[in-house]
Amino acid sequence: MTILIRHFFGRFFDKESISPQGEPEAGVIQTLGLLAAPGAFIAILAMPLGFRNWDLVAFRFQSLSYSMIVMGVVMVFEWDALFPDCRDYQILTPLPLRLWTLFLAKLAALGIFLAIFLVDVNFFGVLFWPSIEDGPIWVHLTVVVAAGLFSALAIAALQGVLVTLFSGAMYRRISICVQTGLMAALVMLFFLTPLIGFAIEQLCRTNSPYLNWFPGFWFAGLHEQLQPALRADSTLRGLGPLATRGIWCVLAIFLSTFLAGYRRHARRVLETAEPSWKGGFKLSGIVARWLLRDPVESGVFHFIGQTLARSVKHRLFLATYGGFGVALAVMTLAAGDSTLELPFMLSFVLISGLRAAFNFPSELAANWAFQVTETSSVSAYVRGTRKWVALFAILPLFLLIAAVDRSLFHFAFGVTASVLLMELLFLDFRKVPFTCSHFPGKVNLVFLSAIYVFGFTLYSSYLASLEIWLARTFLGSTLFFLCAAAVLVALNRWRGEQEQLDYEDSGNLAVVTLDI
Repeated sequence: MTILIRHFFGRFFDKESISPQGEPEAGVIQTLGLLAAPGAFIAILAMPLGFRNWDLVAFRFQSLSYSMIVMGVVMVFEWDALFPDCRDYQILTPLPLRLWTLFLAKLAALGIFLAIFLVDVNFFGVLFWPSIEDGPIWVHLTVVVAAGLFSALAIAALQGVLVTLFSGAMYRRISICVQTGLMAALVMLFFLTPLIGFAIEQLCRTNSPYLNWFPGFWFAGLHEQLQPALRADSTLRGLGPLATRGIWCVLAIFLSTFLAGYRRHARRVLETAEPSWKGGFKLSGIVARWLLRDPVESGVFHFIGQTLARSVKHRLFLATYGGFGVALAVMTLAAGDSTLELPFMLSFVLISGLRAAFNFPSELAANWAFQVTETSSVSAYVRGTRKWVALFAILPLFLLIAAVDRSLFHFAFGVTASVLLMELLFLDFRKVPFTCSHFPGKVNLVFLSAIYVFGFTLYSSYLASLEIWLARTFLGSTLFFLCAAAVLVALNRWRGEQEQLDYEDSGNLAVVTLDI
């Protein structure tokens, strides 16, 4: 059993998304450090502020919500961790091992993995909590641990319900949609947590029914029940029992759905192939006949679509960007800012998210198919990539916005500006998406931060002002579209002179390996 637990625990560290020079342990340590930093940073900043009453309740909510969100994200990322995969079936099934032994080993390995993250995200917050609030430290420790445990169990129970109710290709399709939607929702909640936390006072004063439907409020009530910060308010304190009931409820669902029929569930998951998504491929075929005359363009175009349809890690990565985009939209609307800037913010998030996702390989060993067939010019490869981004990312976004706004000029200007932004962000992208190794230490955080600050401030605000000005003059708008077309033609000719694609990330030159 110990050997199995160690084996399954090691499977959580994926080496496929990094370059041969990268080390998965370094990536895990960096991730744990990034997750621990917000708790320490926020706790240190909160020490001299002396939170009291509703401000203290809001800060408690931030801490327990962070624990819930991180544990939820980890559990969503390890969605199928409790089921055997094809490699487990081929290697371990011939051995004299019972299926229950595999389940218990997988459950123990997943529990250890989740416990590491649960301790990591709450360590500094719990350590510094006595400097923020007077009282026994075990209260805060109990609440944040219970909140994180509830989040992980709730997602596991949801998967158990899905695998019990559905089977075959239907389960795979629904499971993929639920997994992607959960990731986007959790990321959205991460950015909206401050707004929700400071809204608790108003919700409690009006006795809003939303308090009974959001688990984060339950655990804020549990904290209030164990250590009151509001002597006169009983509404929030009355939510505490919902937290304990919720934990027992999701635990019961998890045990009943997994333990009662784990053998049947494991076979269902193992014997079911990945969904084919034929409808999306038919749409790609229609597009190819009209817009993709070059076979290289067509190959890259279809390769992007099928990779995103089948790769879990790329879908979750894009769902992260999607959740951030939705949170940004909600914050913009809540602040009462101009809605003209919102489409440009969303297009920036969408295009930059795809640009980042294309850098991570899917099946790195399979890039030989592109290497042996590579032509003398990279222009066809990059055109295929840009056409896919334009047709399946930019165009749907502004069609959705146009359905609400119903402005032809706004649609045309938004699509044109987004295409120009795509050309800017993909200016040095000489790769077939998902085929180049990625060195995790190469990212320039300073440059990346500057790009995002530009995208969310100058880019969106200036383009919104430019659109208002161009909408008033026919000559100015005509000149803008002509200049945009000229820039696109010039960039296309410049790319035609490039001669080689990148398949190997050069990495960080400061890192030298001995290749022993």
